Amino acid sequence: MGYMGSGFRAGFRRGLRVAWDAMCFRPFRFEPWPAPSMPSLREHLEAYGGIGMTAADFDRCEKDWYRMLDERQHAFDRYLLGMRCARYAVFDMWIIAFAIVGLLVWTVVS
Repeated sequence: MGYMGSGFRAGFRRGLRVAWDAMCFRPFRFEPWPAPSMPSLREHLEAYGGIGMTAADFDRCEKDWYRMLDERQHAFDRYLLGMRCARYAVFDMWIIAFAIVGLLVWTVVS
């Protein structure tokens, strides 16, 4: 499974889109996490021989299943990190914008 397009960049883009929609007072749009779905457990077991698999095949099957779950968890963690960084970037942008406007007002007034 490839999670290349579902990590930090996808989360950052999604975070910026959510922040922009919030600033425009648009309702929240549900978008699922853009990651490929995992195979069902039945499909995964059948790929390793189904009911007639040996103990060694089952161990390999189980190890591969947990590896896929671990990859998915790490990709989701990167996605959430991207969303969090987008939130901080928008927050920092607003602080800088208010600081510039405040500085301009201060120089005009004084």
